[in-house]
Amino acid sequence: MMFKTPLPAPAGPFQVGYVDIMTPGQASTSSLLRIHYPTPAYTRVSKQPVWAGENGQEGMLRFMQTMIWNWPSWANTSEFQLLDLCKKVFTPATFFSAFNIGWSLVAKRLTIPIARSAPLEPHTGSGWPVVVFSHGIGCSRFTMSQLCYQLASMGVVVVSVEHRDGSGFGTHFKDGETIEEIPHLHVPVDGHEYEVRNRQVTHRCDEVLRAIDILDKINEGQTLSNVIADHDHMDLSMLQSSMDLTNHLYLMGHSFGGATVLLASSMDTRVKAVLALDPWMFPLAKQEFTIDKPTKVVNTALFVNKNNVRVIEEASKYNTDVKFEVHQNGVHLSVTDIPCVFTQTWLRKGLGFMNKVMPEKVMVETNKIVWDWLKNLID
Repeated sequence: MMFKTPLPAPAGPFQVGYVDIMTPGQASTSSLLRIHYPTPAYTRVSKQPVWAGENGQEGMLRFMQTMIWNWPSWANTSEFQLLDLCKKVFTPATFFSAFNIGWSLVAKRLTIPIARSAPLEPHTGSGWPVVVFSHGIGCSRFTMSQLCYQLASMGVVVVSVEHRDGSGFGTHFKDGETIEEIPHLHVPVDGHEYEVRNRQVTHRCDEVLRAIDILDKINEGQTLSNVIADHDHMDLSMLQSSMDLTNHLYLMGHSFGGATVLLASSMDTRVKAVLALDPWMFPLAKQEFTIDKPTKVVNTALFVNKNNVRVIEEASKYNTDVKFEVHQNGVHLSVTDIPCVFTQTWLRKGLGFMNKVMPEKVMVETNKIVWDWLKNLID
């Protein structure tokens, strides 16, 4: 039995509470969200949610198995030092078997230092600012928990959307009494790759916009049908009138999530600004859209790709408030929680979780970048 290891504690002035929401219906019309929110500093975080159980382990390994033999277009591979070796030594089947055993032997079982349905810290003014977050390929609503709860600890409501377009490592929906699993979708890198990815980004965009609508309903005190497991322990009423969705609604996304929020921001006037971390723009390569909100794009040095940049520049050619920044420390996956699962430096480097700088340091730096971006907007 593995011991549990908590992720780093919230660094802001508040502890962090959370509620999970799943609305009923098919994946194309329903939502799955985790809402992080500031809770009083004295809040005791005793029963922490598990970061990923056995289903998460299998789902992430299946995703890795798919990626190694089917790398997406416009996604750089230079930081993944073991990629070529894995393809030479393993078949997809033997890779899964070997890494499944390895995960069980060396991986840490993480918990997230947030408290379910903890009391909301009273807000001042018109409510807490809100950031809706979109994850990347192979992730879920909890895979980038540090990015979300660290921002929430500064006094922000942070909503992590779990995308159910097939790009995550695995998820589900509930329609009536039926629970249906959605595994990671294998997308061949061929002449149809763009069509599939474009459908996915459209689906993801709709999920972000539905999340904003759900927040509106919660803020107005409307009753919301929540069919998530343990929904009886998820108190949504405390969030009524707590969010400033009129003046301070922002979007943030990583990788595929970066493309998602850039597209979503062009479709909703309620959004005030966007932060895209290492945006992967291939799914929007042929789509006409306009980036018309204040936008910040932060790339890790090894993920900079002229094709990704070109799509953003074309969509924002009439927008003078688009800023690009390159973060020299870290790699594409440094801002996920995944490096905390594997603490062995050689493994982190081989699987593309770090370069010369430890992921823990990169995470602190990234959280500062995120907070500085938002603080400038809400001050």
